[in-house]
Amino acid sequence: MKRGLVTFLTAIATVLSLALAQTGQELVIVRPSDPVSLDAQQETTAPGAWVFGNVIEPLITLNADMEVEGRLAESWEFVDDTTLRFYLREGVMFHDGTPFNADAVKFTWDRALFSDPPGRWASLAGPIAEVNVVDEYTVDVVAERPYGPLLLTSTMVYTGVVSPTAVEALGEDYARNPVGTGPFKFVEWRTNESITLEANEDYWRGRPQLDRVIFRTVPESGARTLALQSGDADMLLKPNPADLAFFESSSDFDVLAATGLRVFYLGFNLSRSPIDEPLVRQAIAHAVDVPGIVTNLLEDAATVPTSVISPGVLGYADMNLDELYPYDPDGAIALLEEAGFSMNGNGIMERDGEELVLQMLPAAGRYLQDQEIAEVLQEFLRQIGIRVELNVFEWATTFTELREDPLQYDLFSFGWLTTTADADYTMYSNYRSDQFPPGSWNSWRYANDTVDELLAQARAETDVATREALYAEVQAILAQDLPALPIYNTIEVAVVGSDVEGFVPHPIEYNLDLFPVSKGE
Repeated sequence: MKRGLVTFLTAIATVLSLALAQTGQELVIVRPSDPVSLDAQQETTAPGAWVFGNVIEPLITLNADMEVEGRLAESWEFVDDTTLRFYLREGVMFHDGTPFNADAVKFTWDRALFSDPPGRWASLAGPIAEVNVVDEYTVDVVAERPYGPLLLTSTMVYTGVVSPTAVEALGEDYARNPVGTGPFKFVEWRTNESITLEANEDYWRGRPQLDRVIFRTVPESGARTLALQSGDADMLLKPNPADLAFFESSSDFDVLAATGLRVFYLGFNLSRSPIDEPLVRQAIAHAVDVPGIVTNLLEDAATVPTSVISPGVLGYADMNLDELYPYDPDGAIALLEEAGFSMNGNGIMERDGEELVLQMLPAAGRYLQDQEIAEVLQEFLRQIGIRVELNVFEWATTFTELREDPLQYDLFSFGWLTTTADADYTMYSNYRSDQFPPGSWNSWRYANDTVDELLAQARAETDVATREALYAEVQAILAQDLPALPIYNTIEVAVVGSDVEGFVPHPIEYNLDLFPVSKGE
């Protein structure tokens, strides 16, 4: 009789367990745009990283306190000036049931760095010469020469280790079916609608408390806000600044924030006339009320930028942009006149019979208030006699257009995140003359021999103080050359329902760690 009761209770427990697995803890996240890909080989923006960063894992990461923390590596050491050795966790399995080991690490890095074409993050990884397997659970990442940022480079979310078996079996389809070792497994991607992940029951840190995570793409900020208010969503990424006061005043929601490492820019394409003229760029800078944008349009949900990199980045220096380019429309007009332009009867600056009309490729639906900012910039420039024509596309198209060579636009808006918190990540790829797209990220097509040399010195230097001094020199030059005008420095904000527990916002926007998250009663 007792045995029968035990059997009956066990059966009931099993049924309840299965029911929980079907209903379970589900976290619904709304965000503005869909990924380009779920393969870090092709996707280096937040919409993709938020997803694949919970599916694949790097060897090491930067936690929310910006401290280096182990993931698939238990420990690490510099063997010499160019070799960083990682000692890997044993017994970890990929979601497809194949073992994680040093061969998988080498496969992941080799695929990005040495394939044709290389992965999008290859140009961000620095001068890596090779990745060598020492034994099954030991691997060396070897630089071509002493490379100061090597450790922080290895924290990038893009370096998450992929399953070689899955990549080889799926081919191009891997981009829509990522396989890693992370806390969540990929289930489904409905383009421009939703992406679903489920808990990895065998995760090496323990099973996540969430059973499922659903990322929903909701381009309109008002619709995202409504989804959270109505209970159709549990987490809101990229909230409308105008809604934050309401969320902060309500006991039903928590507003969580961290000072971010992303700077949003107005970019100048220096390969096109007349943007290649310093006086024209300086005029545009004086025409834009940057503090006004931050205060009035962003409602202080960001900060006024003081450099092309964030103050939280190693190597940051104040570029004194507020002193060099204060809001001064009259001064802007004077600079254009100095460049040979004059205002015609249509209120447009012209030179040699040609009106000053600029084509702009603005980000839309990717960054905080990006399309609204583009429209404000258009109006600021109209006031000094420059007509700006906005070419607005959905984010994946805009991103592809920005990577084209040649770039067919005079102006563009773009946000850049220093993912490693080291200036080399941004400076080398964005401002060296040998780093033009599509191979790298110098979208402004900026070239300065002195900057090239300083950046080469800075990445080869291992002394932190020396590196900081070199980057300060570079930023002083950039302040004068002005390949880009910083518009705002991010504050990374997420709004969650009050029943969501354990989520910690990260200064690095791409790091969305959902492993510790749960939903209370």
